Amino acid sequence: MSFTLAKPITSPQKGVHKNLEKTVLRHFNSQNQKPIAEHNRQMFTEAYQWWQGRKEPKVILDSGCGTGESSRYLAGLYPDHCVIGLDQSAKRLGHNDNIELPDNCLLLRCECTDFWRLAEQTQWSFDHHTLFYPNPYPKPQHLQRRWHGGAAFPSLLAISQKIELRTNWKIYAKEFYAALLIVNQHVERAVLHEYRPEQIVTAFERKYWQSGHSLWKVILPIPISFLKPAAANNTNKTNKG
Repeated sequence: MSFTLAKPITSPQKGVHKNLEKTVLRHFNSQNQKPIAEHNRQMFTEAYQWWQGRKEPKVILDSGCGTGESSRYLAGLYPDHCVIGLDQSAKRLGHNDNIELPDNCLLLRCECTDFWRLAEQTQWSFDHHTLFYPNPYPKPQHLQRRWHGGAAFPSLLAISQKIELRTNWKIYAKEFYAALLIVNQHVERAVLHEYRPEQIVTAFERKYWQSGHSLWKVILPIPISFLKPAAANNTNKTNKG
């Protein structure tokens, strides 16, 4: 079957963003004041009750799951886990392959960042958190739209025992790894490397690989703890980003 080759990511940014450290520390030293949408609260409650109804097994969170291909794959690979896939697009989640999901898989239309914050607030931790091929936002002025540059990055790290990021933009992978360096005392156990997929798990991964792109992975395989600077004790700062 023929397909359109994916164009390589182009950006005037040629390395880790010069404002990455300042941005990450600002988010860790302030409170995220962005309102959480009611729809996302409802989706979080649905997910939490679904998990409780299954006697609270280990959970894999698949953020930005797109058409749900990766979530279905993970559900088959880990039948003793619950897999929760999140995506904002009802169209992507409405893919025909999702008509009959594995019994241990739940797909929700929900904003990932709100879900992460609610999980942190309820102290719900996930055995494995996957972030496969997020929107790279390659324009330098869009750093804060990237997962590691956003205000919810502290929540992302707080809820995860194991994090796996995949991307076809090396700079994105390097920034994510660098953000871990900024806040994590055990980052020497994290891994950043180029990889060849043994099993294609998303439509983007398939297209990028078939288009000849290099693929990059960042894995943080252990529970994390943070080294916050002294400024973190200042709780009067707020962040609405």
